[in-house]
Amino acid sequence: MNSREKVTFQEVAPQQFEKARPLFDGFDYSLSIQAAIEGNNPGRIFVDNVERPRTAFALTVEGYLLAGDHTDPAILEALRHLLARQIFTGKVYVNGNESMSLAIHPQTWEAQLPILIPTHEAEKSERYHYLCRAVRFDWHRSLPEGYLVRHAERSMLSDPGIVFPEAVQAWFDIEEMWGTVDNFLNKGISFYMLRDNQIVAWGPPACVAGDPLDIVVFPDPAYRQQGLASVLVAATAEHCLSHGFSAVGWHCNVGNVGSWKTAEKVGFVRNCEYTYYYYMYDPIDHLAELGWYHYRHGDYLKTVQYYEQVLAQRANNPDYYYHLTASAWALLGNREQALKYLGAAVDHGWTDAEFTRQQEEFEMLHDAPDWGAILARMQVALNN
Repeated sequence: MNSREKVTFQEVAPQQFEKARPLFDGFDYSLSIQAAIEGNNPGRIFVDNVERPRTAFALTVEGYLLAGDHTDPAILEALRHLLARQIFTGKVYVNGNESMSLAIHPQTWEAQLPILIPTHEAEKSERYHYLCRAVRFDWHRSLPEGYLVRHAERSMLSDPGIVFPEAVQAWFDIEEMWGTVDNFLNKGISFYMLRDNQIVAWGPPACVAGDPLDIVVFPDPAYRQQGLASVLVAATAEHCLSHGFSAVGWHCNVGNVGSWKTAEKVGFVRNCEYTYYYYMYDPIDHLAELGWYHYRHGDYLKTVQYYEQVLAQRANNPDYYYHLTASAWALLGNREQALKYLGAAVDHGWTDAEFTRQQEEFEMLHDAPDWGAILARMQVALNN
């Protein structure tokens, strides 16, 4: 292709997805692209040429994938246009229109990301992919008294006698992940855990292609740290493997130690490590996300740099943005700035004086004249 020739990325009709399949061979850990090609789960694919695609961009229920030729300037310009006009505006999406988790192949695409998305700095998220072919955890003996594990059927979704907490439902939209409830029930396998007719954990399937299946688990936050996830994951995997599936997949962030330890406890074996490049489409929200990312990784100087950009560009921000900025300044040893942002947190609605008092990084402020006054303001705001 002549690099001067204009390229426009075109959406491929589902019946033509097979033409793009070879470009995604490098994503052997991504069942979702195969699920989209097979028509089991929602997906969209854009290519530079429908008949002879050299580069493809796929939107799947588990993330977006970019593959193929990354050297042609015309292709890069067309991709930049697609991302700016269609993806980052939220007009075109699968499973969420506010952010994108992007995987690439080959890895040399990484150098092109600042060209494709010049408005956003990527947040790199390292991920693990696990596969289970044999369950090595006796979930029956580990199921706490008073809890039940049940196979999800249509009646569960509409039973008024079963309490389905919003905290669990919010994590998984059946129609976004599966298109329809019928498709979800016919092609996926799902288990849930009950206590006193309340769902305390749910393990829906993420996607299916051929005879492998990817699953996730969502425990009610009030029931975490009780080993329930291991029980539910084992029950789901055991059923899948005894009902025609060759393997069960599991994805998690490298930093989510609890998640991958749960997988290994059940019998999942690590298959590979890969990277997502995460972008929130709103540029100010993305700056806040980058600040939070660096806070979690202990780079407090970058934390304050990003959050101070957010606070300068937008007047109305959540109170915890100011509190987190104060925490980062305290961890950097700057008492003046820490007190300043604690005060700003109160001004914007922060009332949790006890939480603030217990934060170790704020011990350096306990002898400051303004410390007691700031805590008192939090208490007054709480009482009002």
